[in-house]
Amino acid sequence: MWKRILTMSLVLVMVLLLTTCTKEPSAQEIVDGVIESFDEIRTYQFDVDETIDITFEDEEGVSETTYTFGSNGAVDVENRQMRYDTTIEEIVETGQSEVTWGGEQYCVNGMLYTKPKLSGEETTWMKEEATEEWWESQQMGLVRAQIELIETARVEVIGNEKVDDIDCYVLEVNPDLRQLWQQYNQLIFQEAPDVTEEYLQEVFLNFSIKQWVAKDTYYLMKAEIDIATELPADSPGPSAVEITMVFLSYNYNQPVSIVLPPEAEEAIEMPTE
Repeated sequence: MWKRILTMSLVLVMVLLLTTCTKEPSAQEIVDGVIESFDEIRTYQFDVDETIDITFEDEEGVSETTYTFGSNGAVDVENRQMRYDTTIEEIVETGQSEVTWGGEQYCVNGMLYTKPKLSGEETTWMKEEATEEWWESQQMGLVRAQIELIETARVEVIGNEKVDDIDCYVLEVNPDLRQLWQQYNQLIFQEAPDVTEEYLQEVFLNFSIKQWVAKDTYYLMKAEIDIATELPADSPGPSAVEITMVFLSYNYNQPVSIVLPPEAEEAIEMPTE
């Protein structure tokens, strides 16, 4: 009798211990972990695939333009070095020509080297001083934008998945509309005009934002964003915009090699104001 009670008690204790050890953190604990992990990042690499569909409507009718962005790069925060390469394709309505542009960019030894890409044209390297303001805005720009998004958002944990064999929490992010408006305008117009809450409710037809966060480090590994907007008829610019973006970040705190291309050594120095 006593042996049975003792055995059952031990089993109960083991169950409680296992339950405690395997308890998943709350959404807020994950968000806090992501924010805290930001200061631990010394190096990382990233890939971005983005599509922006823009519709214009005027007296002459409706026209559509699609932009596709493909970017990749590496950042060395400690040594203040960065490599960034992007290709942009502009596809106007069927039958129209396709335009490709983009550029390469390096930040090495306090200088910013840039070479534009223009389809069918020869371009040259240019250089200028990488100011403190530029570095602060660029070095963690993509990761910082995603972290800022969840700081004030309503976040839910909706699952567990692997990203490049790394176990991750999957988060569904419902951001504050004003913050979403800021990021949306940075992608399209660079500046976000001040608008009312009622305006925002009308503009955002729907949006979906998911993030994948590494369980062991709380580093952001992946983000997916889908946004559909419809602008009021009296608004300048496009009448509707749809954005789809997939952001991957990886190789955190792993050695990165950022080597300036030899031809960039002869870059033309841009005048300073």
